[in-house]
Amino acid sequence: MMRILALLTTLSLISTAYVQVRDDFNGGFSQQWRWTLPQNDPFCTLFDNAVSFTSNSMIIQTRDGAMFQAFNSHKNVPTLRVGPNLPEEWYIETVFRTDWSTVPFYYYTQAGIVITTGARNYFQVLITRNATDQTDTINGSTNSEIEDGFAWGERVTNPWTPDTDWVGVRIERVGGEDPHIVVKFRNSATGGWVEYDGFNGGRYYPDSGFYQHIMNMLSQGARIGVYTDNACGCGLAQPFEFDYFETNLPVLPVDDVNSDNLVDDADLLAVLFAFGSSGDCLDEDVNGDGTVDDADLLAVLFNFGSGG
Repeated sequence: MMRILALLTTLSLISTAYVQVRDDFNGGFSQQWRWTLPQNDPFCTLFDNAVSFTSNSMIIQTRDGAMFQAFNSHKNVPTLRVGPNLPEEWYIETVFRTDWSTVPFYYYTQAGIVITTGARNYFQVLITRNATDQTDTINGSTNSEIEDGFAWGERVTNPWTPDTDWVGVRIERVGGEDPHIVVKFRNSATGGWVEYDGFNGGRYYPDSGFYQHIMNMLSQGARIGVYTDNACGCGLAQPFEFDYFETNLPVLPVDDVNSDNLVDDADLLAVLFAFGSSGDCLDEDVNGDGTVDDADLLAVLFNFGSGG
């Protein structure tokens, strides 16, 4: 311990400048992604070999499980933890594809973005099979929960017939004199990002409960990430291939084990107390190799003082 303390005294504090974070999933995660989801059973959502990586994408196959009211048992939800000091204007976006011809017309199978503090509180921006009309179309949609109380997010796009090209969803906050949160989508016909174009449009204003819910979660240490859902509990293992994930929100520093926005003594002690433990989804396993060992301890030491 004396050796560790001596080493700590030689490490200078460095500040972290929050910049755009983009992961192209080139053979694996390039950022501090985690599979843990508070209030969910299992707490570690990584499940059943449903996740794989190619040289330039991540593939998640849907599994039974839900983040729907009290049925909090979702699988395979990778997230990044967000710190305080949100920029006035921020965004989250992802792009993905699947073979929609293999998705039954009567299942609301979907994928997209999730903002969450746990399985009981979230907001989702999705591309969804249009099971309401039971046709071969899909549409953009939004969902929300506050303390297990589900609410349709009131924003949809007009439906379209999908092709095999990439589709995407984006949520952003616009600042200035007219602050609002806007949800967007893209497909092969839009020529880029466009606002949700359904009957409710794509915007939430500060007097909206959904706007307040999103901002409250982000200010309280939310997790942001990608989401997949077979929406049926039927065993449908639909593969969604994600091309990238991007945001300018302040992702917490690598090796911030306890999520307090600073790599410090508390993180070092957490790794020391868990030393020798093994398994998936251990927060103290900062390098993600399945074991809490010297490599994790050194990683915390080398990043000591970052954040804040």
